[in-house]
Amino acid sequence: MIAAMGCLTLADLLIKIASQTLPIGQIMIFFGVGSIIVFWVIMSIKGESIRLSPLTNSAVVLRNIGDLIAINSMCLALVYVPISTIGAVIQTVPLMVTAAAALFLGERVGTRRVLAIFIGFLGTLFIIQPGAATFDIATTIVFIAAVGMTLRDISTKLVRENFSTLLLTFYTCVLFILSGSVLLIITGGASVPDIDIIVILAAMIVLGSLGFFFMTEAVRLGDMSVVIPFRYTRLLFSMAAGILILGEQVNEIMLFGSALTILSGLYIWRREIVIQSLK
Repeated sequence: MIAAMGCLTLADLLIKIASQTLPIGQIMIFFGVGSIIVFWVIMSIKGESIRLSPLTNSAVVLRNIGDLIAINSMCLALVYVPISTIGAVIQTVPLMVTAAAALFLGERVGTRRVLAIFIGFLGTLFIIQPGAATFDIATTIVFIAAVGMTLRDISTKLVRENFSTLLLTFYTCVLFILSGSVLLIITGGASVPDIDIIVILAAMIVLGSLGFFFMTEAVRLGDMSVVIPFRYTRLLFSMAAGILILGEQVNEIMLFGSALTILSGLYIWRREIVIQSLK
């Protein structure tokens, strides 16, 4: 899981670097095409075929809508928002998933976990500091991405049929191409990348694919109660990449808010383990 978070953070970093030269729509198209090739090869090796019938499943449709929101918002955020801020705000997704599960899936969430969710969102306010002079309205794009990820995760829980994860992820790669094409038509400015950018794009595709592979293996081989907390290492990777490579500034208030958000998520995770052990 730690390797997965590191790979995904590096993929985000390369998208941000490439966006300084190429329009984000073109980068999304490259990423989608490259990822489709990777997952098509894996599916061929595993003997899986590409099917369109799952696209009529309501849960899959809802999942794809969430993916569309997350993909477009996250890619736009990588253009305009510091990567350290993105990594911090995205940590609200586990909190949103817990809240959404209580509201829409009928899962019981006690007073303590409700309080932990509230404290986690309070930590997010410390991260973005809406009343400060340094507040950037573009940061709200990251929240929209988090909402999309939450919708995607909740919808994935509702997919009852035996659709493989590889097939669902293949659909996500197609959505990257479609979304990137629309953005490119709107913004224009497509160009032929030079050799340096091609290397960056290739590394982006490889790291993104490895991140998915490592995350899947972590969930399959390890106990969920053990591996889930290590998802929060993405915040550490994001801050390290932002500060050391991009020269971003992180103040004490943002660090305090990040700590509140992570501790709230870890408390909810720990509380879930206690409740499950009592059943």
